Amino acid sequence: MNHKKPYPGAIFHLFAAALLLLAACANPVSPTGGPKDNTPPEVLRSVPGNQSINFNSDKVVITFSEFVSLKDVSNQLVVSPPLAKQPEFTTRGKSLIMKLKEPLRPNTTYNFFFGNSITDITENNPLAGYQFTFSTGPVLDSLTLSGKLISAFNQQAVKGAFVMLYDSIYDSIPLKSRPYYLARTGETGEFQLNNLRNGKYLMFALSDGNADYTYNLPTEDIAFADSLVTPEAAVRKLSKPEDSTSIDSNALQMKKVSSVTLRQFREVDSIQKLSKVSLLRENVLSVVFRFPVKKPEIIPLNPALTGNWSVAAFNRTRDTITLWIPQPGSDSLKLIVADSGLCRDTVELALKFREKNIAKGKARETETKISLGLKSNIVSSKVKPDQPVVFTFAEPVTRFDTSLISLKKDSILLKPDFRFEDTVRIRLMLHHKWEEGSTYQLIFPDSTFTGLFGHVNDSIAYRFSAYTESETSNLKLNLTLPIPDKNYIIQLLGEKEKLLEQRVVGENSSVSFSYLRPGKYRIKVVYDFNRNGIWDTGNYLKKRQPEYTGYFSKELDLRANWTVEEDWNIPAP
Repeated sequence: MNHKKPYPGAIFHLFAAALLLLAACANPVSPTGGPKDNTPPEVLRSVPGNQSINFNSDKVVITFSEFVSLKDVSNQLVVSPPLAKQPEFTTRGKSLIMKLKEPLRPNTTYNFFFGNSITDITENNPLAGYQFTFSTGPVLDSLTLSGKLISAFNQQAVKGAFVMLYDSIYDSIPLKSRPYYLARTGETGEFQLNNLRNGKYLMFALSDGNADYTYNLPTEDIAFADSLVTPEAAVRKLSKPEDSTSIDSNALQMKKVSSVTLRQFREVDSIQKLSKVSLLRENVLSVVFRFPVKKPEIIPLNPALTGNWSVAAFNRTRDTITLWIPQPGSDSLKLIVADSGLCRDTVELALKFREKNIAKGKARETETKISLGLKSNIVSSKVKPDQPVVFTFAEPVTRFDTSLISLKKDSILLKPDFRFEDTVRIRLMLHHKWEEGSTYQLIFPDSTFTGLFGHVNDSIAYRFSAYTESETSNLKLNLTLPIPDKNYIIQLLGEKEKLLEQRVVGENSSVSFSYLRPGKYRIKVVYDFNRNGIWDTGNYLKKRQPEYTGYFSKELDLRANWTVEEDWNIPAP
């Protein structure tokens, strides 16, 4: 029998086809699916229709072009006037059903602002700023009022706060009742109250800490308008006005709304209180009051110390007292603390720090030890030629010998001028006219200073040099004040608005800041019209707004060897 052998080329082609088929099965490729969907859902219809009148149901059904979901609706949804109970939401197909849980007011326009809570379920694209409005009466209110909420202290926009309108007008209503209208501020502090009825309203803003729409927490920030506000009508945009002579053509292209700027602040309780008593170091107490003290009283009860049992020092604002107790005779102390005979508190605390160390299965107490330490205002081994060097001690100095101190400039021995600037001898000033670019060496030998507790300083050496104009900047501001015979605090601010220096002016003048390190700076003004040297917050029931602040129009980028001069016409508050 004659057998034909297969053609070798055919076998090769069959084998190659099989390999290609296997490769295709082993490496599946997903379809691209087209571009990503960035389109938010669209509203196709609603029952009742948006902006309808004579609403008498307890349900609203909104149908969209695609399936939707709700995100963070409890925080995003703002209902005006507010409802006592949050509506119940469900989805059915492409429809969102809103079920109302309480009776509505008669003849009232309701506005439901959904924020960014409505999204599609595929890409979470939000239907930004969607609002649904209806009226329970025959008229749909259409007035509007807009504005901006900023921080009174630093002019920053306040987002997420409620701006409220009250139709019942008496001063304490924000503390007792929910508002009639409300809106929430956006990212830039802007707000807009829509569908308002005509009338005069009390306006109040609240960063609501407990979501009850009333001002009832001391930590809630507020703002208020000085006078009653009146909303204005929105001007309808017309494409073909019938009578262009009687209608302002500019008004036809825009929405006319009244605008209000509110300045937010946090009230301070005016009643003096003891805030805190704490142990700073062994036998050293910090006594902190809410406000600067006038006639402080600190009476030891147990043990009943007498005579000059302590040394006390105040901070700059006189709201904190540091108390050194050299011989307490006990590891704890019970005190009566008061100011001007008021806010009498009894406190008891330990006078020593103790920590438990575990050694060989037994607890052993070891006392934390301290020595007389001191800090200086020398930064990065540099000082300003026109400023003294300041040393701050950990405890009052009782004995010292400044003749032991050595100050040299390039190996030349100098005679330093030391002075304590306070009566308890905590802050030591070294006055000297530092020469630009010169290097100095300052040595405090061991036991130059002895503190109240008998501690002495260790031997300390400082090596520093004075800034030169070529490595620093100088800034001069020519100020024109809006109202004469008032105090204005001009502040130089560094990174994160850290206060570096300040000047107080009361007339048109120039102020200078010298030997500034290269960097970015801002200039702030505090309208200190009560002349107390600080920024004062407001008080709502006393109708006192917080003191005004303002900023120079631009950030200053100062460079080495620069002298910058700027004119600042400070605006009226």
